[in-house]
Amino acid sequence: MFNHITGSCPYQNWTSVARERCLNPDNFHCLKDEYGRIGWVCREPIWVEKERCPVFNVGAKKLDTMSCLQTRCPPYNYRSNDINVEYPCRYIMETESTTTFTSTATETNNIGVIAALTVLTLVIIVVFVVGIMFYKCRRQQRSKNNGKHQEEFNTDLIQDTATEKLNAVKEPNRFVKFFLTLFY
Repeated sequence: MFNHITGSCPYQNWTSVARERCLNPDNFHCLKDEYGRIGWVCREPIWVEKERCPVFNVGAKKLDTMSCLQTRCPPYNYRSNDINVEYPCRYIMETESTTTFTSTATETNNIGVIAALTVLTLVIIVVFVVGIMFYKCRRQQRSKNNGKHQEEFNTDLIQDTATEKLNAVKEPNRFVKFFLTLFY
């Protein structure tokens, strides 16, 4: 597993860090991955051709090499864990004055994913709760409005029946129309 670090490779205390991190200290590597992130890994060393640098291929989970993009590239073949290579294949953070080694395993990158999923879940829950509250408010509002409409309808009905009695001779079908509107 490739373990990202926040600083430079531990060139000044290589041996002690290698013993601390790997069962076989000769397998300790501090290098970049294919995305340019610095980290460490315990792997059997590989031979690196001249004018190339070792990298860790996270997708393939193995050591690999890439072209050296600097002007002072290693002019000879060397082992991937050779810390005496004084060329651009050594990974030092420009902002650091001393070489320190603090490892941050790739599992800590999962914290960001977990945090994002937690926030997303909370947002979905809040939207769901607000939706339910909105639905209930609308439902209560409709039932209140239906009550108003029912009172208005009852008032109209009383007026209509009074008028109907007066106009029974003129419009006999109005009573039938009223009952049809109730059922349809």
